[in-house]
Amino acid sequence: METILTGSITASDLGNIGKKYYGFISVETEENNRVKVKVAAYTKYDTLDIGRRVHIVAEPLGNTGIITAKSILLAD
Repeated sequence: METILTGSITASDLGNIGKKYYGFISVETEENNRVKVKVAAYTKYDTLDIGRRVHIVAEPLGNTGIITAKSILLAD
């Protein structure tokens, strides 16, 4: 089931292979919840910069409790 989040990136723990980034970002949502989101090689993104306001479409990774981003787009 897809989850849609809108908020600001507050932290990142990312590595890269070539031009693709992977790892985790933390997002503070508009409801003041903090959510840790996985960035995978297939995640499409406009930015991963701390402080940027983003709109994230994500889905759970099986029964692991990890949320994986499908897309991270700049929110206007």
